Amino acid sequence: MKIYPLHDLKKLTKETSQTIFEKFPEQSLKAASLFVYEKNDYIVRFDKPVEHLFFMIEGRAKIYKIHENGKRSLLQFLTTGDFIGELSLLEVEDQVKDVQTIDRCICLALPYRRVKQELLADNHFLKTIAKYLGKKVLLRVEHFSNNQNYELKHRLAAYMLQTEMAGIYQEKHTETAEFLGVSYRHLIYTFNEFQQLGLIKKQGKRYELNIAGLKDLALNLHI
Repeated sequence: MKIYPLHDLKKLTKETSQTIFEKFPEQSLKAASLFVYEKNDYIVRFDKPVEHLFFMIEGRAKIYKIHENGKRSLLQFLTTGDFIGELSLLEVEDQVKDVQTIDRCICLALPYRRVKQELLADNHFLKTIAKYLGKKVLLRVEHFSNNQNYELKHRLAAYMLQTEMAGIYQEKHTETAEFLGVSYRHLIYTFNEFQQLGLIKKQGKRYELNIAGLKDLALNLHI
């Protein structure tokens, strides 16, 4: 992870919209920095205290819940426009979760110790967080609804598009099966079906994706 001053935003990304900064009180931005993470880096670890509120400017990440037996479960995907650490800011989360990048991520980072009081006293920011949390709940409800109402082939296609890197998919089958709510056997059967249809091509432990074909099958589902 590398840290940059806020004025380096134009050097790091094409995103220059002022709407990013309009979400936060002006005074709090004086304490903000840009944190840049590479692929598979951890933005937050479950066994370490959260010290910043993050806003994702660019990139994709995953949220994992760590169970008492050491296993972890994929809960949700994050992308541009998502917050990380908002539940810790509001003091409503007892157990911190792992947040791991899928690809390069650029985050606006605000240290709690310097901005927490100001953020919690700002009505505009609190309205922004409330709206964000509402949408987050709806997305999780939609995920569970999709698991019940759409065939695996549609959900797997959407999942592959969500996690691909430069047209390559290389996620763990066990994690994918758990997230999509299916048996490992059912997942492997569908992978074989995708190969026969020319939607994926196996390359060792990775798969080259037919992006156009998968998009047609994904039905614009949100994963």
